[in-house]
Amino acid sequence: MPTEQQPTMYFKYRGTFDQKKLMQGIQQWFVDNGYKFHASKYKIKASEAEYDANGEREITEFVKYWIGIHMWIRDLFDVEVIQDGEKKKVQEGYIQLDINGKLEFDYTKRFGGTKFMQWLYNFYYKYVIKQTIKDVWEDDIILKMQELESKIKDLIGVEVS
Repeated sequence: MPTEQQPTMYFKYRGTFDQKKLMQGIQQWFVDNGYKFHASKYKIKASEAEYDANGEREITEFVKYWIGIHMWIRDLFDVEVIQDGEKKKVQEGYIQLDINGKLEFDYTKRFGGTKFMQWLYNFYYKYVIKQTIKDVWEDDIILKMQELESKIKDLIGVEVS
């Protein structure tokens, strides 16, 4: 299964946020955008949390998008804040977030097996869809990664410009 890795997006934030709302919002974004969601790691220690998740979405019978996040929260502790006249329990900490994406080709293994099928795959990739990959799918997955980053910023309360 050949893949094409996209540039990783990085985001850092220090301040207060609602951790439960953040985790649920990330999962909901994947579901709302048609991705199969997989949470592979959710680890909480005394003052630290680590979270890995990814989503996959079939675009065509040949191309699949993968978007993954790795979030590491340090110096994590609970605080009470007054929001809209109510006391709320939220968290404060330092968030480091990586969003990565990749395009997976021939995930159905239609071109696997014989040398002729591999030659056919190379021809199809190089001469038929290469321009579509560059002009459409790469731009689209990067746009989706930016949408996810904006959603996360919105969930933690960072103003999105």
